[in-house]
Amino acid sequence: MKLHQLKALVAVAQTGSILEASRMLHVTQSALSKALKELEAHVGATLFVRSSKGAQLTAYGQRLVGHARLISDQVRRARDDMEEMKGNALSEISIGLTPVTALLRPLADCLSVFRRDFPRVHLRLLEMRPMQLLEQVREGTLDFAVTSQQIAPDSALDCTPVLGMATLVAARKGHPLRAERSLAALQQAEWLVLDPLEDAGTPFVQLFAQHGMDLPERVIECSSMSLALAMCSQMDSLILLSSESTNSRFMRETMDFLELDEAMPERTISLVTRDRHTLPASASRLHDAIVDALRDYDPLNAPALKP
Repeated sequence: MKLHQLKALVAVAQTGSILEASRMLHVTQSALSKALKELEAHVGATLFVRSSKGAQLTAYGQRLVGHARLISDQVRRARDDMEEMKGNALSEISIGLTPVTALLRPLADCLSVFRRDFPRVHLRLLEMRPMQLLEQVREGTLDFAVTSQQIAPDSALDCTPVLGMATLVAARKGHPLRAERSLAALQQAEWLVLDPLEDAGTPFVQLFAQHGMDLPERVIECSSMSLALAMCSQMDSLILLSSESTNSRFMRETMDFLELDEAMPERTISLVTRDRHTLPASASRLHDAIVDALRDYDPLNAPALKP
């Protein structure tokens, strides 16, 4: 397999068209078709079929395009790394964050220092739900992610746990259940959750599972933190937040944090990448700086954030 053949397959998967793929790669249709035929001959399988809807990947094509994306990304990383060593690179670093980790004070400090030391590096910060982040890391779209979700053992990912953070039940100021101390008393309440209920690694699912209780029946799934908080301020819904939220003056003035007798699940903040040893020098430096800063961070003694 050759790199230009794999790039051709990725382009077809991305555009769904031989014509559009050739335009994307700035090659002729005949050259692109030849590369794809050679790739099919090499793997001994049909990778895509033409139809009225365009070019559609077969099961073999869908499996191979995942490998092709990883290989292309690894080549890009290697090229960026070599150019950085020469001192003439304008490389790009993509970092994924969850709504919880985006609030961490040391993260902003690390990014500020990094921008000072690497002004020519293009930095992209993308906020997503934890499951989306892991998928983007696996596909090579993200260099690394700072996630607040429990990470299952995965040989394809390089995970560095750095910080434990408490989980709290929160409600709008004046909520009728704000004085409750029992989780059982909250089971019939309406809840807002930020992650899919089918994800067993979320703090919400873990909270009820570790105390042998069924999940509440009245649950609204909302992937937007800002919308979820807006809904909480207008409804009697409960929500799970991290202890980092208590450092925000806005959160303290608008939310009540319930003190339950039951133990609450702890969130583990981790940095996740495919292989931290193959990150370009600038990305590796930022990764390690965030790791060191978060390991030294004490959320309970952090100064309060202004709104």
